[in-house]
Amino acid sequence: MRLLVLGAGYIGARLGELALGEGHEVVLADNWFATERSQLDGLASAGARVETADIREGIGELLDPRPDVVYLLAAQASRPLSERDPDYTEATNVTGTRRVGEAVGKAGVPLLVFGSSLHVYGGGRSGEIGPATPYGPQGDLAHLSKIYGEQALAIESARYRFALSILRLGIVYGPSPVEHSAEESQTVVDKFRRLAAAGEDLPLEDGGRATIGVVHVGDAARILLEARPGIENVAAETVAVADVAALARGEEPRGEAPCTFASPFSYRHRLADYLRR
Repeated sequence: MRLLVLGAGYIGARLGELALGEGHEVVLADNWFATERSQLDGLASAGARVETADIREGIGELLDPRPDVVYLLAAQASRPLSERDPDYTEATNVTGTRRVGEAVGKAGVPLLVFGSSLHVYGGGRSGEIGPATPYGPQGDLAHLSKIYGEQALAIESARYRFALSILRLGIVYGPSPVEHSAEESQTVVDKFRRLAAAGEDLPLEDGGRATIGVVHVGDAARILLEARPGIENVAAETVAVADVAALARGEEPRGEAPCTFASPFSYRHRLADYLRR
């Protein structure tokens, strides 16, 4: 199959690597805002086609010849950056997402896979959280825009009759061909692992009571590659941030997460194994 990955960063690069290994034709596209093009040299050598594109401006040239699947992973996902540059965040995550949906529909692409976030549910939840759980309050534009993205793409999917897969990703961790050095672009799992290895303190906002779903980037890439129409959570485990810190320090976690993110997928990687290596 011919796959177009919009957003060749941390998750997109790992998806591209996996897809190449399975014999797919892969096009990786990015605007190089957070990723350096040279970080994709290894994937290009392995057979990927690497292109410069910005979803704010259109992707029409990437849809000829038509891909079998388009993966929309291009986004400004950093909360601190969304506060410093709200215009870029909105232009990318709101206008850009809608434009991708429209372009995919006009090109007749059979399937669009959207990398959403568990943050759409908001915080302070309890019990089991599944795709039918309503959206919750948001605290920043980066995560608020995921709600808009889901709804805008659903509108385009109904209008143009392409299949839509919405995968609400948890906090992703683990090695990828593209990893970002900027602290604001690192997830809490990898940041805590790095700080603990250096013997530094682990910052815990609100005492680490926030609850997150986590998934290894290898599992996330595999689930994306196998995506089917519908809405699902992608989280291997549900943990409190304080428990992530405990595992990173080599301590036993308390296991006090008040909610669970329901997910139908199988997962090969566990958080404790990664943090205790």
